[in-house]
Amino acid sequence: MRAVAAIVLIFASCQSLDCQNRKPKSRLSFFDIDLLRYAAEDRKGNVMISPASIKSTLAMLLEGAEGTTASEIKTALRLSPVKTDFREELGMYLTALQANGPTATIENACGLFVDKKLKLKRDYEMVLRGMYKSEVNQVDFKQPKATAEAINNWVNTKTKGLIPTIVDDGNISPSAEVFVTNTLYFKSSWLHEFNPSLTHGDCFYKDGVCKIVAMMDLQTELNYAYIEDLRAHALELPYQGGRYSMILLVPQDRDAGMALIRDLPYIGLLEISKLMEPNDVILTMPKFDVEYSDDMIGTLKNMRISSLFSPSANLSGIIEGTSSAYINSFFHTVHMSVDEKGTIAAAATAAMIVPLIDDHVQLRIDRPFLFFIRDNELGLVLFEGKIEEPSEFKVATSGPVGTKTDQTPVKTPQNPIMTIPKAPSVIQKPLEPWDALRPIISQPADTPPIWNRAPFASLSSTPSSPSTTSPATSTPSSTSLSSSPSSVSTSFSSPSTSSSTPSPSPSSQSTTEASIEITTEKGKSGWRKWFPRYFDKYI
Repeated sequence: MRAVAAIVLIFASCQSLDCQNRKPKSRLSFFDIDLLRYAAEDRKGNVMISPASIKSTLAMLLEGAEGTTASEIKTALRLSPVKTDFREELGMYLTALQANGPTATIENACGLFVDKKLKLKRDYEMVLRGMYKSEVNQVDFKQPKATAEAINNWVNTKTKGLIPTIVDDGNISPSAEVFVTNTLYFKSSWLHEFNPSLTHGDCFYKDGVCKIVAMMDLQTELNYAYIEDLRAHALELPYQGGRYSMILLVPQDRDAGMALIRDLPYIGLLEISKLMEPNDVILTMPKFDVEYSDDMIGTLKNMRISSLFSPSANLSGIIEGTSSAYINSFFHTVHMSVDEKGTIAAAATAAMIVPLIDDHVQLRIDRPFLFFIRDNELGLVLFEGKIEEPSEFKVATSGPVGTKTDQTPVKTPQNPIMTIPKAPSVIQKPLEPWDALRPIISQPADTPPIWNRAPFASLSSTPSSPSTTSPATSTPSSTSLSSSPSSVSTSFSSPSTSSSTPSPSPSSQSTTEASIEITTEKGKSGWRKWFPRYFDKYI
């Protein structure tokens, strides 16, 4: 799985990080829920944001803010009003975003682009380079094309190519003074990977309309709970190593996505995690590879950060000799890919679920849902969003001989994922003893008796005495049928072969004789004992 986020502020902030094992204050997580609530409100389609990236950018702006502007940011982030205290809090938070390991990669980076005619205040630049590990670059905003190219190249590098462009030259104002960017890159694999051969096309419902999307299947033990207060089902998909996981929230009702988002502030992710318990889960969920971009000014204003984006902003601690600057753009872009292997995400800030028997839970995510990528150790939300439009399912097409395709068959009646042969129209029953006489009863009138055909011809065969005669003429097989009511007997011998040549030696010449005796007297032993039904009816 990959996820990337990027933020760009036209005159604003940036961030970077290191890593410690100390835990940030849990009240920072309240910001995450509010951010998703206001970002997704009245918006159709997918919404994906990186609270970690946005909080990092706001934290860097806070370092140069004063007065009302600083107070609004502190209140939104639930930070202490004392600078030394909130710096310690933010320091633990920022360093947690650089916790690379063998099973997960997470990288947070910041770039500050300053007009070459301006100079950052010394204290502010020292904090950015030290605490936030920020890169400071000089640009000429009077050349919008060159400036946009420099910013995009930086973001493209930090997000491993997932976000190649975050601004264009039309976004660059010649009067701009500072361009602040923040990127967050996350990559990890599922602890329990989905089997790609089971991926199929199936319905995903939005506004009651079915759209065929790529669905993945998995059966394993996962943490699951039904949250009564939210009328939603919660499921945790862990990544390798166990530190990070994706929490899925699926509303019970197909069209209750926004109601679920509005109710989230009343129960946090930590409480949801505590309610979940291990269950044997059969999961069907959609793949999605989505890029989302938005100007976050409206969302942040709804969270009561307003003066930062007005001429009354107080950012006097950033640039020497300037106290009238404010933020006029807050670009945020997220790219996320979720497939059978895991997640890759980058951010740049510029089912029905039915319980089954035997303690199984069947989770079928066929409706809009929420997701949160969370650091379980520190309680940080790296990425979150609402998915209404997963990846469309592409039917595999045949290519040139020797080529491969990563597409899988669609699971529809026209092209089933697996074909099961139909059962034969006539099911053969196990043979009964009297089935041996069926050929006698049903054979045509001109059909030779069954005892003249295999296997009865070999029931009791004994070699005859060697012949000592000269070449003999062929002798037809002899058959005698007694008219006695108590018995039927027959005997036959295989014909000799006529030849004008001398006969073979006596040792190599033989005749075969076989006899069958059927006793039909009622109450006596014989074949009637085994086949009374047929003898009473036909003989």
